[in-house]
Amino acid sequence: MDIRKKCQPHLWLLTGTGEGHVFAKNLLKEGWKITVSVVSYRASIPYEELNLEKILIGALMSELEIRNIILNARNNQIGFHCVIDLTHPFATKITSTLSKVCKELDQQFIRYERPINNISNAFLLKKFDDLSNYDLKNKSILFALGVRHLEEALIFARDLGVTSYARVLANPGSIKGVLSSSLLKTNIAILNPSGSSDGKIEKALVRKWTIDGVICRQSGGKNEMLWHQICLCMGIDLWLLERPPKVKSINLVDNYEELVRKLESYTIE
Repeated sequence: MDIRKKCQPHLWLLTGTGEGHVFAKNLLKEGWKITVSVVSYRASIPYEELNLEKILIGALMSELEIRNIILNARNNQIGFHCVIDLTHPFATKITSTLSKVCKELDQQFIRYERPINNISNAFLLKKFDDLSNYDLKNKSILFALGVRHLEEALIFARDLGVTSYARVLANPGSIKGVLSSSLLKTNIAILNPSGSSDGKIEKALVRKWTIDGVICRQSGGKNEMLWHQICLCMGIDLWLLERPPKVKSINLVDNYEELVRKLESYTIE
């Protein structure tokens, strides 16, 4: 007998990447009960079509918040079979906090970590002052790495004589952040990643601003791959801000099939 169909184990998915929706949809099809956490109402919209137990909206800021959610689930039912971390590779604080709380509460925990794209046409930056290793004076550089890192990057770029441009996501936090940065308003593009496979909008920006190179994060996924393809076909440079090191001593998977195998093994135990 399929144990999932008998007791319907409950999973808590914390999502911040495109894989979150895909994983949730597939796990539901396989008989799991799912609660999803997202950071904003906008991020919750794709999940409204799914038959979820609950959608939790808002950034989890403390160990206490995470602990309360896990303990409340135990009080109201049998608790979460597993907590699955599908947050962004650069959102290291939430991963560390989740891991710590789950260990304290003896809660099964799995982190999905996107595999790194090993593509040779990009330069890797451990930190932004590594840009000084390149002759960027009077170069037009497009920053596509999120507002959290933008102002720090702009400081180094300005010292190197770079003309800076930025593409940021069309959400309130990103818009507020970029408008409060040191960038000229004419050098800002606010849009979500292109839905087309060849990045028509991004290519148009590169041509409009005569971009010499792009800087984005080594986050994996469609956005990074899109910039690899654009920079390669347009003959411009690409720099990647290196992904933060993995949190030590946590259970990691890098694909859906491996995740399901681990969940199944926990079910049998």
